[in-house]
Amino acid sequence: MTISMNQLETYGLQATAILKEMDENFPPVQPTPYDNIEKIMYQAGQRSVVEWYKQQMEN
Repeated sequence: MTISMNQLETYGLQATAILKEMDENFPPVQPTPYDNIEKIMYQAGQRSVVEWYKQQMEN
């Protein structure tokens, strides 16, 4: 199976759109003193996935 440059560009555009949507839905966390540790850890975990995906896109 061969992949053409057009297909790679399509995959790249789809990945960029997914990253943009993830970045909007899971923004960097700004915890407050009123947040419980479970909420902070959950949100930090979501954000770490976004950061990992960004790093993979750059490589």
